[in-house]
Amino acid sequence: MIFPCLRSDALLSVPFLPSPLRPLSGRKNRSGMTMIELVAALALFVVILGSLMTVLNTATSLWTSSRSQQHEQAAAQNISELIANDFYQAVTDSGLASNDVPETTRPTFLLSTPPTNASPDDVTLVLAFARHASPQTFTAEGVLADPNLRVSLDAVFYTFYNNTLFRHVIPLSYTSFAEPEPLGELLHDLRAAVENKTVHDEFLAALADPSQEPSAKWTCVVLAQRVELVVQAALPEAYVRKQDNAYDREPTEAAAGTGFALPPTYDRLTSDVLPDQLDLALHLFNEADWSTWQRLKNDTSDDATRKKQHLGVLLSKRIAFPTKGGSRLP
Repeated sequence: MIFPCLRSDALLSVPFLPSPLRPLSGRKNRSGMTMIELVAALALFVVILGSLMTVLNTATSLWTSSRSQQHEQAAAQNISELIANDFYQAVTDSGLASNDVPETTRPTFLLSTPPTNASPDDVTLVLAFARHASPQTFTAEGVLADPNLRVSLDAVFYTFYNNTLFRHVIPLSYTSFAEPEPLGELLHDLRAAVENKTVHDEFLAALADPSQEPSAKWTCVVLAQRVELVVQAALPEAYVRKQDNAYDREPTEAAAGTGFALPPTYDRLTSDVLPDQLDLALHLFNEADWSTWQRLKNDTSDDATRKKQHLGVLLSKRIAFPTKGGSRLP
């Protein structure tokens, strides 16, 4: 069979047959995603976003915790330095052993660590002593002390109330220079005022609301809230007052091979002389850690013990009194 010859231009005009490997002339090429691909992409996006949010939340939590701990650490350091500075300026008017002092006289140094089972509403007089006066100390009436009527000494009291540490400073003055009162008597006359529960409530209320004004006008500073405190002092046995059995301690045994013993330590102490050294332990908390600490405080399980080790900021400091540099008498 003979086919007629076709010209080349005629071949170009002949349409090609449809092929499954080539789209039809009317079908458009699409670059979109199918429903399955879209769902898979969204799921992957959610997973990645969730991972990023977890990392971000963890980093934010660690940064907030670190910043809070830095604040508590700085506060604890400032408190310890303030107590040390007060003690470096502390004085006493008696160099006699306490056992030789008549029982009618008052001690010039008092120390008491707040009991662990104490009620939050109890006021504990942590420290009481006299130090060289500051020119910016206010009297109980709220005015600067008159330099002509003072003995250049301030009474310093550290009190503990409702897990809050307070510092009170009141100038000491004699009513008569002809018959001056002993320093212990002057300190004792002010104890009732600084141990008053109502006074502490007023200072806390004024701290929360500056528009409120406490009735007590002397110099008082709220050093820290949500704090636990331990204070111990080292002093030779002969200088410890023995009228109260709670302050009596057995002497420390002599160190092996040395022939002498270290002074015993006391967490409650009344004396007419200043101790050789003071050991201070401060445990400060932020609000979140304090809530957890109160819940786990009496829990002795291993899990609770591990958690409590990471709560709050603990600072320990030993304050050794200078042995040189002059007399400690006023």
